[in-house]
Amino acid sequence: MKKKIILYESQRLYLDCIHYFLQSNVISKNYQIVGITEFGDIEKNITTENSVLFLNVTGINTFDITDYIEKFLEINPTLKIIVNSLTPEARMIKKFFDKGVKSYLGGTTSKEEFLEALHQVMDGKVYVNDNAKNALLNFICSVDDLYEKKHNSVEDLTAREKDVLLLICDGLRSKEIAEKLFISTHTVESHRRNMMLKFNTNNSSKLVKFALENRLVEY
Repeated sequence: MKKKIILYESQRLYLDCIHYFLQSNVISKNYQIVGITEFGDIEKNITTENSVLFLNVTGINTFDITDYIEKFLEINPTLKIIVNSLTPEARMIKKFFDKGVKSYLGGTTSKEEFLEALHQVMDGKVYVNDNAKNALLNFICSVDDLYEKKHNSVEDLTAREKDVLLLICDGLRSKEIAEKLFISTHTVESHRRNMMLKFNTNNSSKLVKFALENRLVEY
């Protein structure tokens, strides 16, 4: 049985372009190329040993993606995963690799770099594009500053706000947070508003971004 290259891309046009590109580069001689636009179809296609999964996670909650990556590798520990995303946030890139991803590609990736990453991963190596490398390097170099920011900022939060913030960063909705902490949805929203005021953010996405960049939560 041929090993597979499974391509997940929610937009059919982009998926067909990638599929055609790989076929035109003779990769289909050794690999069966499978295109998927429905996320739920991934699991049934990843059981073949040493297959490669190209996962475009743009537009998907990154916290959900890390859980899915863990699940996919439980189904097939030999699966090699390439993640493609438009936003190289260093903490999430690190988390992807911690979960077992073999390559990270960003929005500036060219067709040549895509092929290079694919070949490296097929050979059992790890490939990170330049934007992601720079993001990770900047993250590592600024650890001391971020550590200081965390302790300066975290003092502004109450114990309950810290609990709510962690669950917001985990991707939970207000109702789910309320049930988990045994408080009302109104109280959760009140904590959310207070934290946005404290950190000068105007929506939950910016609050999560601020919390991650300033290490107010730990993963």
